[in-house]
Amino acid sequence: MKHYTISVSQNELEILQQVYQYHTIEASNPYLLFHAVHNDVEILAYKTGKVLLQGKEVTPELIAIKQHLNREDYAAIGSDEVGTGDVFGPVVVCSLYASSDDIEYLESLNVRDSKNMSDKQIIQIAPKIAKKLIHSLLILTPKKYNELVRKGMNMNKIKALLHNQAIIKTSSKLENTVPVILDQFCTPQLYFNYIKDETLIYRDIDFHVRAEQVHLSVAAASIIARYAYLVKMSEYSEKLGIELLKGASKDVDTQIKELHQLKGMNGLNLIAKMNFKNITKQNLV
Repeated sequence: MKHYTISVSQNELEILQQVYQYHTIEASNPYLLFHAVHNDVEILAYKTGKVLLQGKEVTPELIAIKQHLNREDYAAIGSDEVGTGDVFGPVVVCSLYASSDDIEYLESLNVRDSKNMSDKQIIQIAPKIAKKLIHSLLILTPKKYNELVRKGMNMNKIKALLHNQAIIKTSSKLENTVPVILDQFCTPQLYFNYIKDETLIYRDIDFHVRAEQVHLSVAAASIIARYAYLVKMSEYSEKLGIELLKGASKDVDTQIKELHQLKGMNGLNLIAKMNFKNITKQNLV
């Protein structure tokens, strides 16, 4: 059984409801707009704009849906980051080039926003994407992150610098210029202000909120970045003999206290982002 998830707008959802109006079956799920079966493929359209395809072979149905919605595949570089909301571990940025031919391959892997995937799913497909597609990966260790913060940088400036560097690296590996799509974390004006002192600046960027829904290159980049983050977290955990927690929850607060007692502030500096409230509010000495 294969699965594929596509994100659509409310207008596109209405178009698909018309397309499948004679193929719908009864749906008890209150979150579903409609549930249809066509060519042995189940189409579950959620009111939120997520459309799940499942069946032995979903690609022909996906192609048909894209035709109904007038969506054309095109080559692009997508850039995304992970680790920015986690106390422990690095900030990781990946920019990735996906040709129009690569899109079908990414769809066959059910590539989607890494936030909607389990760690197990990430670990399964990230190496396949990294092996096949052109990309650039930047890993900023907690130690280096803390140094930049002490120099007066905030998280958005750090992200802007990393994205600029990653995009330049990936674009330099290509012969042709393609659209560059960035998951927007600040206004374009602020972004370029953050990187104004850089020697090289990549300027032709399309900024999008939820950019992973705009082009699969962004979703694929987020998957590779997440995988690199998980690998680093595993390395740190192994060295410490403690499984580091992701995120910034109350459980993380407790783990910070334990690690502070074991390793002190210098030890925390190597694995944690020291300006996060989880740490600053604890009055650690």
